[in-house]
Amino acid sequence: MRILAQLQALDDALEAWERYRQIPYEEFVREKDVRYMVCHALLLAIQSAIDIATAIAVMKTPKRPDTYRETFLVLGRSSIIPEEIARELSTLAGFRNLLVHEYTALDNGRVYRILQGDWQTLVAFRDIIREFVRENR
Repeated sequence: MRILAQLQALDDALEAWERYRQIPYEEFVREKDVRYMVCHALLLAIQSAIDIATAIAVMKTPKRPDTYRETFLVLGRSSIIPEEIARELSTLAGFRNLLVHEYTALDNGRVYRILQGDWQTLVAFRDIIREFVRENR
């Protein structure tokens, strides 16, 4: 099942993300290599969640989402994930687009706030999806 491989990728990225949360803001701003490392972990975690959500949306909902942001909202409206988590993940999907397409204009403060504040949202998503996979084997 491809979702299991994507869950493993999410686990790996979340493990790195959790370690990087210990980095002080001053070091994050000062060290370009640290910022690159952090942004890559954030991107991999968010993209893994998007890929998982897209696969589930295609399997379990009547409407195929048009955007990454919408993918999570569709899962929320379908009660696959809580709507609050769906909204938070939708915002992270928007941030993923900035990482990929607007990387020259990233705000270090925003990236650091996401590093510190949004890890738990993806952990909750991962745990919900693990249960979903167990129930839908």
